[in-house]
Amino acid sequence: MKEQLFELAKPVWLQGKAEEIHIRAQFRAVFRCEEEEVKKAVCRVATSGIYNLFVNGRFVAYGPARAGKNHFRMDAVSIEPFIKKGVNVIALEVAGYYVNSYYLQCQPSFVQAEVLCGERVVCHTGGTDFIARINPYAVRKVMRYSFQRPMMEAYRYGGEEDGFMCAPDYSGEVFPQEIVEDKKIIERLAPYPEYESVQAQPVSYGEARPGYQPEEIWKERASKSMGPKLRGFPLEACEWNVVEEVQRFQYIASPGMLAGETLPNHHYQIYELPYNATGMVDFEAECASEMDLYCMFDEVLSQGDVALPRMGCVNVVKYHLAPGKYHLKFFEVYTMKYMKFIASGSDCTVKNVRMIEYKHHPVQLSLPVLNGNEKLQKIAAAAVESYRQNAVDLFTDCPSRERAGWLCDSFFTGRVEKLLTGQSLIERSFLENFLHEESYAFLPEGMLPMCYPSDHDDGNFIPNWALWLVVELEEYLARSGDRMLVDAFKDKVYRLFRYFKSFENCDGLLENLEQWVFLEWSRANDLTQDVNYPSNMLYSGALRAAGRLYDDGVLLERAKQVKEKILEQSWNGAFFTDNAVRQNGALVFPNESTEVCQYYAFFFDIATPKSHPKLFHTLLEEFGPERKQTKHYPEVAFANAFIGNYLRLDILSRYGYHKEVLQDIEGYFYYMAEKTGTLWEHDGDYASCDHGFASHVLYWLNKMC
Repeated sequence: MKEQLFELAKPVWLQGKAEEIHIRAQFRAVFRCEEEEVKKAVCRVATSGIYNLFVNGRFVAYGPARAGKNHFRMDAVSIEPFIKKGVNVIALEVAGYYVNSYYLQCQPSFVQAEVLCGERVVCHTGGTDFIARINPYAVRKVMRYSFQRPMMEAYRYGGEEDGFMCAPDYSGEVFPQEIVEDKKIIERLAPYPEYESVQAQPVSYGEARPGYQPEEIWKERASKSMGPKLRGFPLEACEWNVVEEVQRFQYIASPGMLAGETLPNHHYQIYELPYNATGMVDFEAECASEMDLYCMFDEVLSQGDVALPRMGCVNVVKYHLAPGKYHLKFFEVYTMKYMKFIASGSDCTVKNVRMIEYKHHPVQLSLPVLNGNEKLQKIAAAAVESYRQNAVDLFTDCPSRERAGWLCDSFFTGRVEKLLTGQSLIERSFLENFLHEESYAFLPEGMLPMCYPSDHDDGNFIPNWALWLVVELEEYLARSGDRMLVDAFKDKVYRLFRYFKSFENCDGLLENLEQWVFLEWSRANDLTQDVNYPSNMLYSGALRAAGRLYDDGVLLERAKQVKEKILEQSWNGAFFTDNAVRQNGALVFPNESTEVCQYYAFFFDIATPKSHPKLFHTLLEEFGPERKQTKHYPEVAFANAFIGNYLRLDILSRYGYHKEVLQDIEGYFYYMAEKTGTLWEHDGDYASCDHGFASHVLYWLNKMC
């Protein structure tokens, strides 16, 4: 049964500001609630940006669930635990970023909200109930957080806050609002998250000497790419260059010492969470003199420190504080295990450091196969944690530098959702978003975005990932029975194959695919032209999946023909080779093989243990997590975590090699679980260390129970 959408609320924004970059707007209303209505109190809210909801000064919720272009999902948040009989204050802070990103689409800013007590709408936007202003403490002109996400956070506080967000009485300045054009409001499908709180503990301390001159100032790539294809403020327009500021300190550790709550001027203290977590940092600060307080954060330590750079994963929030006491909370959600507070200009008390987590509600899973194996138990717990942080409103690759809904990743995470929840609500929401646009700006006709909802103004896409969507649809139908959604995709699927048809050579194989032909982070990615056989193995699998989905014998025959040509050209008698190149009109075969190419072959049934028994047993017995030590077959380039190691494990699981799967799971993942309590994108900690697809470990473990 669908939720009731808005009754009285209208979409509004600050007058004349809907298409301005990085407007942090605050809206508040005062309302009365009768005693019998308290337990039925709900706030409905939708926005093109990100909102934080507060009731009587207490944080309630972060959202919304994202949707495709020109569609906006409405949250209906219970506020019963936060209100009381009589007068209450509801406040919304909304970030209208209005920049392109992989996280949110660039759309005019608005918010639409109403509060119900029982059956009554007691306040709503678009009338006189809500007053509004621009957040006077948030610094507007700041750098982007990353290439994939919008703006960083920075604040200037001149003393105690003025009560706009919580006090029943407010007489300060307000900003005029305007009702904007009606929006396509749709229901939220994903379950609402839970906001658990986890405490951080100080673990190290040292000096932060100012005036340091590093050999080179590191800059995030987004700061060097501002322009029509990547919106934001250029460095010279930013009020603060916070990333450079934290590099102007020389950090000198004081082993064995901690500052306690009082952090001296020009010193830092690092706090640690019990595991790599996603959410909003929340803490108290007090200073007697004007100062800057920085909070850097990252998922791992680099040589014992939180330090730039680490592939865009480490970042910083700055506070400029006048003398006073403050309760401070990040507006956005980030991922970290470590946070580093730096005091500059004055001593500062920092206490009650914690994270308000933003993740999927708790899940229950019994896995008898673990049977007291502490390493597997730790891996399973890390997989659950990785799932919960990457499956809130849709499936994300990582909840840190991107928060993007990537295809291919979703194929694996979709299996886990069904296992952990018995449903496919988040997967449906994720897939449904792709249907909200008939075609996608800056992409060729028929192509699908590599991640969505997102903007691709630079025209980049991964053709392989669009094929993974077709493969996912077949499995989605099997686990959900949702024929209606699959049928709604039919036109997109056929348009996609028409796009690929133009790249078929005389053998029926894809040749010279455009843009970012991506297989995985390994040597295989250097061998993607001209005819790439792993891509064609995926193409065969996608044609076969679509043929079965839509009962299309032509597609099934094409899939068979692609398979036959791959076997004819790629198989050299020992391994499948990765590519062929066109020279003087003819295909030339470099005869180079990668590990992941072999896994693509078995995963998409180009080969089977029966058809290629020697290769299969070579992969089974001499490849895997120990091969970098044994150095077997050095001429075959190693696979990486995603997706090579995942394809390997899935193949072994498919053919019943359960003992080997358990051994490989320990070998591939235990060191990750031990270090961060989450599972990673790569087989090293040089990038984000918390990825949704990595929770797929649970799927294999469950198959053995």
